[in-house]
Amino acid sequence: MNIISWNARGAECTKFKTTVMNLSRTHHMDILFICEPRISGGKAIDVVKSLGFSNYEIVDANGFSGGMWLLWNASKVTVDIVGTSAQSISACVCWPGQTPWMFTAVYAHPCIAKRQKLWDYLSFVGANHNMPWIIAGDFNEMLRFEDKLGGTSLCRLRGFKTWFDNHDMVDLGFYGSKYTWTNKKGYVIGSALDKSYALIAPLKQ
Repeated sequence: MNIISWNARGAECTKFKTTVMNLSRTHHMDILFICEPRISGGKAIDVVKSLGFSNYEIVDANGFSGGMWLLWNASKVTVDIVGTSAQSISACVCWPGQTPWMFTAVYAHPCIAKRQKLWDYLSFVGANHNMPWIIAGDFNEMLRFEDKLGGTSLCRLRGFKTWFDNHDMVDLGFYGSKYTWTNKKGYVIGSALDKSYALIAPLKQ
């Protein structure tokens, strides 16, 4: 099982499609989540259809802001979309012979007030589906102080950590660079804001 989550920050250029094809060849993706494609409507559908996946769910970007695509091949995996919001796509996922589980792909809004609506929505999702649950994506917040190098951390250590702790989630860790964002200026500020956390919750009793 290979699931890739990628904050693309734009999906209209030729380089985007080339990168997806390279990822597919290298990692044999079963499910691909793209956030921040920054295109919508017919243009988004045309790009999605060119990526080689049989099925998809799209939450359109708001102008050039946000947007989410969940793509999969129905010949490999069964994905039933159970709900979408402006900041998430939730689906029941099942491989042949395996127990179904919930997958929620997230792109949290940069605005704190709007981001709070995501944590409330995820609580609703968790309360209504009695399955193992994995969440991945761009949360735009951190779980711990060491997820940021330089700058002030407090503004990004709020709702997500509280939600994470209250729901007994487990951070599954990561491979690669610890810091996935930088301000690209003359002084160093790196953070894990864009890191694709993978989390799993135990079955409810």
